[in-house]
Amino acid sequence: MRGVMRLLIKPSYKTTEALKNVSFQIERGNFIGLIGANGAGKTTLLKILSGLIPPTSGNAKVMNFVPFERSIDFRKKISLVMGQKAQLWWDLSALDAFDLLRAIYEIPYPSYKKRLNELTELLNVNRLLKTQIRKLSLGERMKMELIGALIHWPEVIFLDEPTIGLDILAAHNLRGFLKQFNQSHKATIILTSHNMEDIEELCPRILILKTGELIYDGSPNTLTKKGEIRLKLLLLQYPTPEELAKTTELPITQIEVEQESQNPKHIIFHIKKELIITVLQKLMRLYQVIDMSIEEQSLETVIQQIYEKNN
Repeated sequence: MRGVMRLLIKPSYKTTEALKNVSFQIERGNFIGLIGANGAGKTTLLKILSGLIPPTSGNAKVMNFVPFERSIDFRKKISLVMGQKAQLWWDLSALDAFDLLRAIYEIPYPSYKKRLNELTELLNVNRLLKTQIRKLSLGERMKMELIGALIHWPEVIFLDEPTIGLDILAAHNLRGFLKQFNQSHKATIILTSHNMEDIEELCPRILILKTGELIYDGSPNTLTKKGEIRLKLLLLQYPTPEELAKTTELPITQIEVEQESQNPKHIIFHIKKELIITVLQKLMRLYQVIDMSIEEQSLETVIQQIYEKNN
């Protein structure tokens, strides 16, 4: 009780910078993946860019608008979808909710009808339009949320965990829809997701945040070194990486020695996929191979390594 009373009378405060030194530009029509652990600043960044909160320092511009000024023109050109937050009215049917959005955005009825037909066909939800939102499954509700967010044809779309809680098929269909919408309508999309399948399938460029700082901006292929594999061997001998490099004289990018608790050491070679047969033949002539496996680097593994390295 004494500690509680002390905090009530003289509370202590701690300042945490949600974002710092974050600077980037995005061209129109790009599909960007925003990656980071919980608390890295992803949602805060989306809220700043969509105008929900102002930055305490620095500035943000979206299509030459200052987001937090929240002008009518700006709000008509953007959309924010949060996978963990419902934005449609649960007591209305989907059709009534979309009709209400049509009135709010002042969409001409012919354009509204054409867009609604296109979106419902793409997401295969025509039969559910007269169903009350609260009675839909999570995947169906997420599709309706997307339609509601896109019915006014926004130029910039912010997606915060859109596939969270969806089953494999629903997430796959949703990714296909987003890819098609981005390509056909040239909408700029920023997507946050902990599901690396979303990022790998949709985003040619990724931004990685760690404790509020931007630590990577580039292609996911650069991180995973596409075309390169990990050849993992268990050898009877235990040569050092230097000895292996000297004896093989092959174009090997990197050699690691992996020791798993009490298990024997594995030698890991990072090599180009097309060189695997050549490298294996040479190694098997020089050393006795007991066991082997071939792995392709996943984006998830690389991201995990980046976070561990920067801890």
